[in-house]
Parts: sequence; C-alpha cells; structure tokens
Amino acid sequence: MEKKVVGFRLKEDEYAFDIMKVIEIIRLKDITEVPTAPDFIEGVINLRGKIIPIIDLRRRFKLGDMDRTKLFRIIIVEFRKNQLVGVVVDEVSKVMNVKQEDILPAPPTVTGTGGRYIESIIKSGERIIVLLDIAKIFSEQEQDEMIGISEPSGGKVEESPNS
Repeated sequence: MEKKVVGFRLKEDEYAFDIMKVIEIIRLKDITEVPTAPDFIEGVINLRGKIIPIIDLRRRFKLGDMDRTKLFRIIIVEFRKNQLVGVVVDEVSKVMNVKQEDILPAPPTVTGTGGRYIESIIKSGERIIVLLDIAKIFSEQEQDEMIGISEPSGGKVEESPNS
C-alpha cells in the first residue's frame, strides 16, 4: 500500500502533507494583513471569493525569515472539515508515492517536545522527510481564530436592513 504526499522545502529541510488534505498549490500572491489577527497568521487572500487565512510555516516553526523568491508557493490545505488555510513554503518539490514500509512513526522524543504536529517520518533513500499533520500544527483555539478570520460573522451571512 502506498501513500501520496506533497513534498515541500523550508530552509534546507524537507516536509510533506498528505495529498488528501491538499486542495491546491498556488503561486505567492499579495497577502492582505489583518490588524487584529494572531501573530501566527500573516494575513488573508481572496481565492475565488473565499477568504483564506495565510500562515508562514517558517515563522510558525521559528526558522527565521528569508527573502521570498519566485519558487515560494502557498499550499491550500484543509485543516478541519471544509476549513481551509494557506501555508507559505519555500518551494514545492513534488508529489510522491511513499511505500508503507518507508513511513516510520515519529520518535517520541520529538513529538513530546513540541513536535505534536509530526505525523510520521518518511525515509526516501538517504533523505528524511517530515510528514506534517496540518490539524496539529495549530491548537484548537488557533483553529477557531483562523475560522473567525475567514468567516468574520461566524459563518452567518448578515442581512442588511435594506434588503
């Protein structure tokens, strides 16, 4: 049995998301800052009429800033049912088919020291790829804050008094 993942780079390290969580990959576009947004949210984009919160994974993982290049991408992923977030990465490498025997559980020492977002480790030849669980990158409260930004009225459409 194989698992499909989307590989990407942050600094020199390789990471991946399960392809079943990836909605699409887009080029970097203008991100609108949201003044009241939590620190981990860079801003929002309008993707075909849907407001998507954007997270910089470098900042989230405390990897330091870097001048953005034309290789940078936004991976749109589903972190809860029908809830999307855009994740800025340095570069998307490729979609990979990973054999089950190449997927190893994350070492408890890593997952216990703030690495709760690591789903597993993928061996690919001499390379190691960290498979991330998008839902575990953010706490429940942070997920609620992201939903609040993408749906400012709490998901309800406000009717104007003139309608």
